[in-house]
Amino acid sequence: MEVEQTQQQIGDVLKRQRMHFSGGNTLGFADRARHLLKLENALISHKNDILEALRLDLNKPAVEGFLAEYYFLLQEIRLVRRSLKKWLKRKRVQSPIYFQPCRSEICHEPYGVVLVVAPWNYPIQLALAPLVSAIAAGNTVVLKPSELSSASEAFLVKLLASIFPTDLVHVQTGGVEVASALLGEKFDFIFFTGSTEVGKIVARKAAESLTPSVLELGGKCPCIVDSSADIKLAAGRILSGKFFNGGQTCFAPDFVIVHESVEQELLSLMKSELERVPWCEEMAHVINEHHYQRLTDLLDGVDTEQVVCSGKDDVSHCKMAPRLVSAIGWDHCLLKEEVFGPILPIVSYSNESELLERLSTYSDPLALYLFAEDKGFCKRIQQSKRSGAVCINDTMKQSSNLYLPFGGVGDSGNGRYRGEFGVKAFSYQRAVVKRGKLGAKWMDLKPPYGRLMPWFERFMR
Repeated sequence: MEVEQTQQQIGDVLKRQRMHFSGGNTLGFADRARHLLKLENALISHKNDILEALRLDLNKPAVEGFLAEYYFLLQEIRLVRRSLKKWLKRKRVQSPIYFQPCRSEICHEPYGVVLVVAPWNYPIQLALAPLVSAIAAGNTVVLKPSELSSASEAFLVKLLASIFPTDLVHVQTGGVEVASALLGEKFDFIFFTGSTEVGKIVARKAAESLTPSVLELGGKCPCIVDSSADIKLAAGRILSGKFFNGGQTCFAPDFVIVHESVEQELLSLMKSELERVPWCEEMAHVINEHHYQRLTDLLDGVDTEQVVCSGKDDVSHCKMAPRLVSAIGWDHCLLKEEVFGPILPIVSYSNESELLERLSTYSDPLALYLFAEDKGFCKRIQQSKRSGAVCINDTMKQSSNLYLPFGGVGDSGNGRYRGEFGVKAFSYQRAVVKRGKLGAKWMDLKPPYGRLMPWFERFMR
């Protein structure tokens, strides 16, 4: 009965949003900018509430929450408000001479009623960033936050209800049953962030109704350290990216492949970095007991001599200390499954041919990280392995630039967003042609065609 009531509620929301959209209420640029400004001001007013929700859900350090979820969103909203008209300006293109007088244009139109399904690892940012793009493009939005990050979910419900009418933005809470009910409805566009396995389910549901979608997934992002790399630089930057948000980032370096000639040097420097930096004192916790157990299971069969650990675990609070795991075989589950936690497996390669062969066995990742001073090496690896993004001599930075597109390829997803790319992801290109009254009569084709064919063959070459 509860599921039926939820289905009815969702249906009522979609009906109201369709009426709101079809009435042209989302199309004015001034209204879109006004909505975004209200959201920006609300975020500023509720900064401490945001950081507290993130602390409750993930024990996320205030600095990480501020930078990755609060300030990053403010920057994107401000960029979108400042540039929206320019991004969506109609573009005039050429028209064939035999259509003249004629005006041809490309304009960006909103899809209509869109569904945004957000994950738990960045529960505020990855819910509101696509929502910003959707509103800026002129859509209405049904937002489904993750029920696993319950404090953030409750905050989003309260925040967005205070800013937007349900006809424009509705936050739908609930678990798997609610998500399934939403996917059973006909939306005009779907934006999903989450695991590859769930992404496949979303893609199948979208295909059944021919609904366009963007899928932001994950995968095992390799981090390659060449013999030409600055090893000290690599050690620090790899660990910084890996353990941010407790390793629960879809584009974090998932495992390291290091050239055998510098393997021991890298391991030694990483160990020193772990001992120097108090990671365990200020690091996000694992989201829940299920994922904590999943990570623990990944360590089955690993000898203690293979593990370098910084700090102590606290199972009762899902606190897992950061770990390096070396000297494991390529068939170990740590190298097969996406880790998505504070465990970093490290393996070695002897030559470039072996490296490329190993990489070919993995699906296309969201990010590919390369540490090398050899430009030729970097170019060859990029050409040999597809990925959503490439970052050289650092980690994670490709996702922090709002002027770059963010997204995957293959198993790591499809579509791009962030900034201009996000606004256009929630829009479709519409061709508009206007012809004058004085156009050539022979272009109004209708029988009898008479001598038209010989004329076409002579002049239209």
